[in-house]
Amino acid sequence: MNEKFLKLPEEKQRKIIYSAVRVFAEKEYRYASTDRMAELAGISKGLLFFYFKNKKSLYLYVYDHLIGLIVRQMEKMNFKEEHDFFKLFELSIRVKSALMKDNPYIHGFLLKARYEENEAVKQELSERNKTFLEEMFPRWFPEVDFSKFKENVDPQDVFMLLYYLGDGYLREAVGRNDFELDRICEDYERWMDWIKGSVYRKEYL
Repeated sequence: MNEKFLKLPEEKQRKIIYSAVRVFAEKEYRYASTDRMAELAGISKGLLFFYFKNKKSLYLYVYDHLIGLIVRQMEKMNFKEEHDFFKLFELSIRVKSALMKDNPYIHGFLLKARYEENEAVKQELSERNKTFLEEMFPRWFPEVDFSKFKENVDPQDVFMLLYYLGDGYLREAVGRNDFELDRICEDYERWMDWIKGSVYRKEYL
């Protein structure tokens, strides 16, 4: 990435990034048009490639930017002060929901990135996704009271179950005509309550 991009006004950077987010969310990597990104950002295609070497570098920068945005929003909400596993998950849902309401293309981009098969970016995305997933549990649940779980339950297994439950549900729901973010969050929180009833000790329910 050309460091001159970082010298642009923040609003200009944001416009370029989210123009790319939108196009990458709407199309597979192969068919995502950089001409369309430049048009939405109000700049020339030449200038877009002045800031970013090629489509691949732009794509990976956008991915890293969005992951960083989620992490920063979590940190702003003082997640380390919350000690209940399921309340922390609810907190992460609120963060992602707020970001999606601000820009509905964010989750579409991240979902496509998680399952992108194009060889140009597949390896780098796989490595990033693996690292992010491995770091999520120890980073976002540092002060959780795991004694609330039943003796035969591994909290990390519950974490992975909830992660893939939400991932799969959103992946299916985003493409529906009746997509409603608030309803999806309500569904997910209700399912979390069911799971909580199965994995927590009775005194903590």
